[in-house]
Amino acid sequence: MRFSPRPDNEFHDFIHIYLTRCREVCPAICAIAGKWNFEDMIPGLSDFDARLIVGNDVTVEHWMQMSLDVGQIHTNLVRQYPRWARILEHLPGLNFTVAEMTDPVLYYPEFQQWTFYEGDVETIEKIGVFLADKPWSHRDELFHLKKFALYYDPYDHGIDPPINLGPWGNKYPLHSRFMHYFTPPIQSAVSIIERRGMCKLEALRAARQLFPDPHVIDMIFDALDRHYEIPQWYQQSHLMKIETKLYQYLQGAYGLLADHVTLINVNPADTQQQVRANLAAVPVDMGERFFEGIKFGRLMKGRLLFYAERIDGFETEALIRNELGRIVGNLFKTPLTTYAQTRFGEDLTPGQALDRLTGNLVAPGDRADLDEFVRLCDLPLDGDERHRAREVADVYDAVQRLDEALATDLRGWLEDTVS
Repeated sequence: MRFSPRPDNEFHDFIHIYLTRCREVCPAICAIAGKWNFEDMIPGLSDFDARLIVGNDVTVEHWMQMSLDVGQIHTNLVRQYPRWARILEHLPGLNFTVAEMTDPVLYYPEFQQWTFYEGDVETIEKIGVFLADKPWSHRDELFHLKKFALYYDPYDHGIDPPINLGPWGNKYPLHSRFMHYFTPPIQSAVSIIERRGMCKLEALRAARQLFPDPHVIDMIFDALDRHYEIPQWYQQSHLMKIETKLYQYLQGAYGLLADHVTLINVNPADTQQQVRANLAAVPVDMGERFFEGIKFGRLMKGRLLFYAERIDGFETEALIRNELGRIVGNLFKTPLTTYAQTRFGEDLTPGQALDRLTGNLVAPGDRADLDEFVRLCDLPLDGDERHRAREVADVYDAVQRLDEALATDLRGWLEDTVS
């Protein structure tokens, strides 16, 4: 088995270039953050989950233009730096104003796992102080329990497609199992025990001390040190043994959470389905549920248009299918139903909620585009992914206006209720 050697670590260069170009066209951007620490990003195999922080005076129109501008920058960079295809797999997913980052109502536990790389020093310090002073809460615990439950199962061979990896693609079987399947739930288990959000390698080092079978953690660090260049580990029989070891480790880690979890009863014999059922019964603040999904929507139009481009060596079909499979729920159905439950005190269907809001928070001219958005996303895909992505993008402005209007109204109502 032949391997391409570990590439140079260009993440710092990439982050600097990306922020510089984005700020040239979007001067409201204050800072760039990314999930995890710098050490967690494996050259050639990791993408970069960017997060952009902007000033407080942006409007929905600013977000819409920023989505297009950042999408174009993304497209240009993939064409200019083909070796960065993996790093540039998607546009920044979560994007907030400074005020939102420091608003207790809008607090999102993933914030604690972000690293702020570049930007306005005062902004970064302000956010850092807020997050450092934020005590561990039920919201943090629930977030990490849900993350653990998401991966608490034997390895799913369809968990993430091995695309846009260039010459390092044959190393992906180990990277996927270690860093995409196993490490996220271990991060969350360790975070629950330590009562603070932790990043990937930091959590693995802590897990070696907290949980049995330290040789499993040693195995992962050995693979990382060698950039996965261990030919015998790719034999199917050996991969199956690795999968078994990793799942058994997760089972042991779950059992040890019993003394640290307050929201559910932990039984070491629980299956993934039982854990999920127990978590589904935990009461969730409706405002929290509302904001959980829509936070991913601000640069979605640019993301879809980026995916609709034909770029040599860059695969997007699976990425488009993934987005179209979830955006109706995240950005349309859940916001409307939770808004109706919170503001109207009624269980309405998305259509009923939209009927009541049209002419008020929803412009009558947007109604047809909202209906078309749902129709397009629900249609089967028969090899026309790029065309469908562009069609959805064409009507997406109405979705963005809807979500921003609902969010502004609901946030104001929640503030009035608390005061």
